[in-house]
Amino acid sequence: MIYYIYQNDVKVKEVTNVKTVTITGLTANKTYTFAVSAWNGKTESAKSNVVTVTTATVPATTITIRIVDDMEIGQSVKATVTLTPANTTDNVTWTSSDSTIATVGTDGTVKALKTGPVTITAKTTSGKTATAAITVYEAMVTVTDLTSSNITASGVSLTWK
Repeated sequence: MIYYIYQNDVKVKEVTNVKTVTITGLTANKTYTFAVSAWNGKTESAKSNVVTVTTATVPATTITIRIVDDMEIGQSVKATVTLTPANTTDNVTWTSSDSTIATVGTDGTVKALKTGPVTITAKTTSGKTATAAITVYEAMVTVTDLTSSNITASGVSLTWK
């Protein structure tokens, strides 16, 4: 007897004289439906009952974070993470050790708010974490209009904007 295996209503495999088959090439953490019919050389039977399966998740084994070491107030920089293995199904959440110094969005964008040290943490669904220490400095200013006054033999007053 020949058996047809259907995945999500599409025939994906045919086997002869066996009643067990392994389907490969599926995506992790995805739902699939399967059914089987028989072919006797003349007619195809009705499809079997449908089984629904969700493939297993692939947890991250390592996480690394990349971001600048320092920022200036008002600056926004996106942190990036690398997860291993590459096919992990984990998601990443972000936190800041002090959201008054810097905030971090759901996409890893860090915004510097005031001066000070802050630690940004990325955590995977399976519990792996990585951290990055950042120091926030005052925003750089441009010094203009330097003038001198009160020039004496031993000193001078300087003023600028």
